Amino acid sequence: MNAAPTAHDVAPAARGNTRPLHHRGQRFARVASTLGKIYAGYKSIQLLEKFFGSERVSWMYHRQHATSARAIYRTAVRLEGLLIKACQFLGTRADLLPDEYIETLSQLQDRVPPRPFETVLAPLVERELGQPLSKVFADWDPTPLAAASLAQVHRARLRDGREVAVKIQYPEIARLVEADLANLRILFDLLARIERNFDLRLVLREIQRHVPLELDFLNEARNAERIRQNLAHRSDVTIPRVISELSTRRVLVLEYVEGIKVTNVDALDRAGIDRHALARLLTELFCHQILHDGFFHADPHPGNILVQPGPRVVLLDFGLAKTFPASFRAGLAQLAAAILLQDRDAAARAFQQLGFRTKRSDPSTLLTLGEAFLGHVARSGKAYADGELVEAIRDNVVRVLRENPIVEAPSDILLVLRVMGLLSGIGKQLDARVDLLQVMLPHVMAAQAEHPAVFQQ
Repeated sequence: MNAAPTAHDVAPAARGNTRPLHHRGQRFARVASTLGKIYAGYKSIQLLEKFFGSERVSWMYHRQHATSARAIYRTAVRLEGLLIKACQFLGTRADLLPDEYIETLSQLQDRVPPRPFETVLAPLVERELGQPLSKVFADWDPTPLAAASLAQVHRARLRDGREVAVKIQYPEIARLVEADLANLRILFDLLARIERNFDLRLVLREIQRHVPLELDFLNEARNAERIRQNLAHRSDVTIPRVISELSTRRVLVLEYVEGIKVTNVDALDRAGIDRHALARLLTELFCHQILHDGFFHADPHPGNILVQPGPRVVLLDFGLAKTFPASFRAGLAQLAAAILLQDRDAAARAFQQLGFRTKRSDPSTLLTLGEAFLGHVARSGKAYADGELVEAIRDNVVRVLRENPIVEAPSDILLVLRVMGLLSGIGKQLDARVDLLQVMLPHVMAAQAEHPAVFQQ
């Protein structure tokens, strides 16, 4: 098991403030100030670039990346709540963001400054369970295994001898999340007016839908059990069992399972785990969940994935999971097949059948999105999109969206894109190659056999 974070692992600025700001106005001012300074920094470099050329200012970008990443890290640690969750996602996107961001923000995946156990979390556990800890647990490690955005996890031993991991929700986290959502609505509205190519309000609506569910650990327990049953036939994946009689809305008790963090490349290599096989397994596993089961783990960031020799994957944290109806799964499979096989007409039809609508009927916008989602990566043979490829895709997408903007998109597709993005980021850190055509086509063909009418349209 990876070593648990200690006080020495946390940045000095983070340790200086153990409690987040609670007042919504203070939180808004802190976030707005941070984003404003970052925005101004990049805009000033862009202005200089017009006069001196990109080569002469490239060092400025590297410096700005590092400065911005540290500023975001400090703000997230100070405020906690939803901001840490956002940074966890950004810190996995090694396929999209500069190294300076990844090196800094990836520290927040499971190494958030922990809360004191004895004074803050132990009383909460006793209230939730309705009895003293000593009546339930024979032993308890006050040093957390992991501390994340909404909760932290401690290792313990039950009275019957079972080793367990206990996930404890932070006492005030629900109020912080509510405040952050309100603040983000204001900031995203403002950003959409200033930078029309960066309208993130659709993403915010998805956050508003799903984050409250993550605060209900009984919902997480149900998700974990359902996925464990769906994958019970597989020997290459483990889902820890929930100890249901000791779990509540704010405390979740699971069997303790060891493993190596999926992005700890040195430890994976020492254990003799094939990184290419691991990346392939992850891709296949999520294709199976999305296209076959129709119910999938929607938050596979590195802090939620452990690896055992084999390789065998251990999935953790099922607070964010999603059910797709059969018709939507068939539409996704049709889209994936069209993109992988470079069938432009079929890709355009699949986008439209999934619910995408553009201002004009010209299908080029949707075809460009198809390439951005999957096509270039599939043909590269990598488990991720490299930096030059991402830049080319981004420029192309911005251009076509400006010429023919999307006016309607299915909200469910955002979770699929989130999963693809997280897996791409992991693939980049593993430096792995995956034949997506070979991995995905069996699942696409199975969906075609199950729903032939969709594919004949």
